[in-house]
Amino acid sequence: MEGCKNDRRCAGGSPGEDELARAVREGVRPEGMKERLKLAADKLAGNAPMGIDAPSKTLRKTIGGAAELLHLLKYGFLGVFLFLAGGAFLYVGVSGEFNLTTLVLGVGLLLLGIWGLRSAYRAGRNLRSISKA
Repeated sequence: MEGCKNDRRCAGGSPGEDELARAVREGVRPEGMKERLKLAADKLAGNAPMGIDAPSKTLRKTIGGAAELLHLLKYGFLGVFLFLAGGAFLYVGVSGEFNLTTLVLGVGLLLLGIWGLRSAYRAGRNLRSISKA
């Protein structure tokens, strides 16, 4: 296991997770105004975790982990609810008398539920990567 210390194949993480863990460990220090604006835009778009520019590793892990946990819970519960509601609408639209409106609504809710669950899964991966940093 000693030879696997810096080998990405032994770590089992994807390159994105490794980059996120490295950024949390080392922090991001923007130098100029242009870099600060780029970092702010990345944080708003969700490409960089919250608190990545905090002064200490403990603060970076706490702020980033809390933001990802909130994202995981919010979109996880929403995704599960929408997925189950979409399945129920699909079942009602198909069983008994065929109703196209209910069927379309069920498909829409199902797709929104899948999107929410996918977003929650991504937040869970980021949370795991932050906690391992």
